[in-house]
Amino acid sequence: MKYTAATLFISTCLATPLLHAASVEEIREYTPQPGLEYKSSLDDLVANPTAEEPDVIRFTAREHYYKQALTSTKPRVTSSEKFVTLPGSKSRVVIPAGKNALVNLAFTAESRCNEPGSAAPDWCEVRILVDGVEASPQASSFPPDTYAFDSTDGGTESISSWESHAMDRHHCVFNSKSDTAKAVPVEVQWKVTNFDGGAAPQFWLDDWSFTIQLADGCRQERLKVED
Repeated sequence: MKYTAATLFISTCLATPLLHAASVEEIREYTPQPGLEYKSSLDDLVANPTAEEPDVIRFTAREHYYKQALTSTKPRVTSSEKFVTLPGSKSRVVIPAGKNALVNLAFTAESRCNEPGSAAPDWCEVRILVDGVEASPQASSFPPDTYAFDSTDGGTESISSWESHAMDRHHCVFNSKSDTAKAVPVEVQWKVTNFDGGAAPQFWLDDWSFTIQLADGCRQERLKVED
């Protein structure tokens, strides 16, 4: 795909209104997805990846050649404060010998995240691992950032606060220099936060779908952003 000169605008809003001017640290701690506005030059690439949090990552590949879909209508609940595997979501894909692949993942679910009797700013998290690594965007790789799949909304969510939520993730698996196929585990994990130290939130998922697709080849580029 050939790109011409273009700009990308990304704008979101703070999930919760603040009563005072919050510091960057407070926003990162209490709002997993802070409101930002970016102007991105698609041709301004960083050739050498570093440990610094990237502004934008672009994945490119050719056609999809494999698809797997897992679904479940069995309700599950967790109050684990550490990531654990969502039952039924663990699978694997096989990358052929001499090939690289872009793993594209989509997870959707009916969700509820409630914490009776607590006004703490807690949320419920989901991440997807590919070969033991969090797929991109790697929200949990730059603490205290996390990905809030759902929220207690300061304790206002009830046991009847059912909602539909979704996420997409992407990951390159490189196997072009090997003469053997590579089996790659893939799984969805979930957990909750618990800021007040009392009873942890209840994270409920039902009617979920986990789709795994492989595209031929994979290129990962880090894009610089001009504020």
